[in-house]
Amino acid sequence: MRVAVTLVVVGVLVAAGLLIQERYRGDGTVEPSTPLAEQCAEVPQDAQRITLTGRDGRILGAALVGPEGATVGVVLRQGGAQRICEWLPWAARVARETGARVLLFDRRGFGSSPGERNLTAEADDTLAAVQRLRESGIQDVALVASSMGNSAMYTALDSMRPGPCAVVSVSPVLVATDDQGTVDATDLPTLADNLWVTWETGNAGITRNVERVVRRAQALGLPAVHEHPVDTDDHSLALIRNHADAADFTVEAVSSCG
Repeated sequence: MRVAVTLVVVGVLVAAGLLIQERYRGDGTVEPSTPLAEQCAEVPQDAQRITLTGRDGRILGAALVGPEGATVGVVLRQGGAQRICEWLPWAARVARETGARVLLFDRRGFGSSPGERNLTAEADDTLAAVQRLRESGIQDVALVASSMGNSAMYTALDSMRPGPCAVVSVSPVLVATDDQGTVDATDLPTLADNLWVTWETGNAGITRNVERVVRRAQALGLPAVHEHPVDTDDHSLALIRNHADAADFTVEAVSSCG
């Protein structure tokens, strides 16, 4: 009897192990439909797992945070190899303090978007996220980007109709490259009337990018850019996490859409 019980227990453990192997892929990603609580250590109470379909049919893992009846939506493009998990607390704060509904998605090949990486598709994926919010009844959409997420955001701006109610740029990196190609937003063909930028002054390259954005806004005759420099070299998410004034600035920016 004891042997039989042992065999049953072993069988259950093996089966569980196989399920884990199926869900957690060898490339460190999870399937797009994986519950948020199984992907992320900290999940806001009102966060909802969704999937996002790219224009080429690729399924990406995503999340919505905030009230279903929101009139303002936010699409976040996080930086580098960051996952949506790392930005969920920020999204929860934005939703709580502004009433906006925030959509986050993992870029291709990261987090809950398994498969081949492809930065060149990210501008279109950003537009798909905007469309997803608008299909739910939201018309005013703000774009928020951090680090190299800015390259996709500024590239997407040229095709976003109608344009965003606000653009929020954190530690802007304007060129991003992977094996599939390069996303280069340095020409900045289109900018928003309502543009907010916060950055670390200890990073000369980032400061030059901010100066480029500000000069371009001036050349286009747009209203003055809202600028918030921070005396640090903390970059991207570290800028938001470690400097309350920078985080407050992003919340204020989204609030300007109301």
